[in-house]
Amino acid sequence: MLILNPDLPGERHEEMIERVRSIITEAGGTVDHLNDWGRRKIAFPIDRQADGTFIVITCHAEAATLDEVERVVTISKDVVLRSTRIKLSRTQTEFAMANGAPAPLDERPEPDSRPRGGPRGPRRRPR
Repeated sequence: MLILNPDLPGERHEEMIERVRSIITEAGGTVDHLNDWGRRKIAFPIDRQADGTFIVITCHAEAATLDEVERVVTISKDVVLRSTRIKLSRTQTEFAMANGAPAPLDERPEPDSRPRGGPRGPRRRPR
């Protein structure tokens, strides 16, 4: 999974994704799916960025190949905010090979519809 800087143009994102894809395929691995989850909020700011463009690459590769991908991604700090390697179980791998990585569901209510205050209503200042 890559979290890319959303302020950069799409060409820079495409260059990074293509570079990762080429490293994997040149080393004999396969890229099964590439899922673009789009721009999403990040749980905590990274380099003063509150949002990031999430890309999930489902692939089969040797550990040394993934180490090389990690090295290249680490060098490209202006494009990639964060990256992580996720090892899937057998059933998760079969699902990901067939369908790709599903985007996470955001079940939080919209900001306007959330109740204000605690269980007893809005907080009031003592006078």
